[in-house]
Amino acid sequence: MALRALPGTLVVAVAALAFGFLLAAQLRLELITPSNRVARNEALVRSVQELERVNSSYRSRISGLRSDIDALEAQASSRSDSTRALNAQVQDLRAHAGLTPLRGPGVTVDLVNGRPPPDGQTGASYLVSFEDIQDVANTLFAAGAEGIAVNGRRLTPLTAFRGSGGAVLIDQGPPLLGPYRITAVGNRSQMEQSLSDTGLLGDLRSRVQRFGIQLSWAGAPDLKLPAYDSSLEVGSASP
Repeated sequence: MALRALPGTLVVAVAALAFGFLLAAQLRLELITPSNRVARNEALVRSVQELERVNSSYRSRISGLRSDIDALEAQASSRSDSTRALNAQVQDLRAHAGLTPLRGPGVTVDLVNGRPPPDGQTGASYLVSFEDIQDVANTLFAAGAEGIAVNGRRLTPLTAFRGSGGAVLIDQGPPLLGPYRITAVGNRSQMEQSLSDTGLLGDLRSRVQRFGIQLSWAGAPDLKLPAYDSSLEVGSASP
């Protein structure tokens, strides 16, 4: 009987041993898996914390960059305002210097040479002189003219007038011969009022009566002046 029971005992022993191995393996799995989960959780926590630190750093940098951008935009706006103001001043100066075309209301003044004296004298008092044109231009400027041209030639604050033999020279331009048209853009009513004032342009008005020089003017709602087209250098000057 002992020999008959031996196989059964071996079977039981083998089964017990197999069961023991399976139980040990299961125990090892149950012990290792929670450990791995904890490690993974700890790794995830560390990653999240690191990302949070990185994001916090980026948020700080973004905040600083936004402050820099706001400061730069404020500076740019200030500079833009300053630039616009400077450009406006430059354009205003260029306009007053005659360097840009000008358009607006104003007046036209026509001057035509008179008649030679009947006594045969060779005087030139019947001719419109450069002094006459200069006097009219100064009167118009004093009355609010913003720009003036003589026979299409623009005047500037540095314009010099000369004349000889009935010809008028303006700056470095070619000689101009009568009749002369003086075009002024600016305060139309004030310029017309000054031209009507008999207390002004006395010598010219006297020669209008004596020698038949023609002096006339008319207001206009829209006149055009060309830009000055010569050098602004002063060719000569005297005290």
